[in-house]
Amino acid sequence: MAERTRDLERMLGDPKVAIRSMVMPLVVSYLVVQIDIFANITWCSGLGPDASSAVSAISPLYWIVSGIGTGIGIGAATTIARCLGQNDPASGGRIASQTVTLSLIVGLATTPVMMLVVNPCVDMMGAAAIRAECREYIVPQILASVFIIMDGTVSGILRSEGAARKSMIVLLMSAAITIVLDPILIYGLDMGLAGSGWATAIGAVASASLGLWWYHSGRMVLRLSFRDMRPRLDDMRSILSVGVPRATESVLISIMSMVQQIFVIACGGTTAAMFYSIPWRFVSLAQVVSQAVGSALIPVCSAALGGGDIPKAERGYRYSLVTTVALMVGIAAFLFVFADWAIIPFTYSESMVEYRPVFAHVLRIYALLIPFIGLIDIGSSILQSLRLAQVSMFSSFARNILIVVLLFFASSVSLDAIYWSLVIAEIVGGALMIWLAKTGLKHYRRGRERPATS
Repeated sequence: MAERTRDLERMLGDPKVAIRSMVMPLVVSYLVVQIDIFANITWCSGLGPDASSAVSAISPLYWIVSGIGTGIGIGAATTIARCLGQNDPASGGRIASQTVTLSLIVGLATTPVMMLVVNPCVDMMGAAAIRAECREYIVPQILASVFIIMDGTVSGILRSEGAARKSMIVLLMSAAITIVLDPILIYGLDMGLAGSGWATAIGAVASASLGLWWYHSGRMVLRLSFRDMRPRLDDMRSILSVGVPRATESVLISIMSMVQQIFVIACGGTTAAMFYSIPWRFVSLAQVVSQAVGSALIPVCSAALGGGDIPKAERGYRYSLVTTVALMVGIAAFLFVFADWAIIPFTYSESMVEYRPVFAHVLRIYALLIPFIGLIDIGSSILQSLRLAQVSMFSSFARNILIVVLLFFASSVSLDAIYWSLVIAEIVGGALMIWLAKTGLKHYRRGRERPATS
């Protein structure tokens, strides 16, 4: 009881202290998730280039499902945090219950749709030669769509009341189970890529179940009840007003990733898909910092805005932006210098050693865009806390269209031209997202000040 109250009080207090207290557990959470992904790709790379290419090519389908859960979770976190900022935990509990219902509905609807699109997506990317490997890897994860989505939404609900440590435990459980099961299922039981897919699915089931059990057992500030799970359109509309644009943004990014693979494969064949995607895992690893700060920013600043304290929210925004930029620049410099060593885990097998210099070269190019990825994440989080997620979605759409256009022309030149096109697009995207966030905050402030001065 004392811990859950302390978490909430901290979230509603000084924004810098609140964000700092939530960031470290979130960094650990996201870091372990990325380590899980690294381990997954590393084990799969031991199966050869075709397996690595299949994982790289079809992974966007998993991220579509995961992104839906993240979007709903962020919509819930924003809405619930505002209720808590207004000292209305009963409404927050009702919104949390509605979020669980919404996750079940969306998860059940997503599973058959994703099963139907696997083959068309593989063919669209020009990866028909590795279609069997793609299906082997992704089908178990699609069958677990309900739990993958629930995993993201439960984490969002936990963060909404400042329980970053419990959110960390949920994600740690998922990653730990996957890391342990990967070698057992892939090699020990000789399941190949299907073993990796099932390891991910089992991890999602376990972590989502743990989070729901915490709420069911009354260990949290918010209360979930079966009565409140009966669908309420107003509550779902409130969640989806932020959740849909955020989920659409994630889905759009994943779809555009598949479109990008078309140009990459057309330019350099299916092997180029792993050159393009595997070094990007380090960009995703660097994003642990900006995503953690952004995830902490959303409930802290949403609660401040719910309580009508705009200056407090602005202090949180400034602190988050400065901290993220400083850390991301440091990470980018580290990866640029140590690229040759960083890439070793993905090239340990005899069939992959010859590709090590190419991977290191691509990683050095990608390192240059890492600070701008941080700007995108923080700007997006600011807009979501302002309930302007549709503006963030617009910015992501514009950035991804730019990437596709640049890749279209670059694919007729060389793979290097493709890598540099990404750098240009992310620089433009980072500048655009921060400008939109500042503009959104200015309009929000004016809208709140106008009634007081009239």
